[in-house]
Amino acid sequence: MPRQFPHDDARGQSLATSVPEDVTPADRCPFCDRPFPTERLCALHLGERHDDALDETERDRYESANDTETDELFVYHLKIVAAFICTFFGFTYVYVFVWI
Repeated sequence: MPRQFPHDDARGQSLATSVPEDVTPADRCPFCDRPFPTERLCALHLGERHDDALDETERDRYESANDTETDELFVYHLKIVAAFICTFFGFTYVYVFVWI
């Protein structure tokens, strides 16, 4: 049976996080004991939820994780725009060469 870990969501409502018995979390929040599958997700959580209680090292980890997250999101958006453009031109070429 999965272990339950209570925590609050963005609206302050209490939620439970389930962690299977055979899985060991990579990191835990030192303030609310919430488990995380990666250290980067824990650093992001600390910076967003416990910003006022962070020391210099934790703040640096948060800023680094946030920069990485921002870069990955930018690349994802570029891929979405490229897929949209390719789809648009693909349909345009099909229309021009097949239907006309």
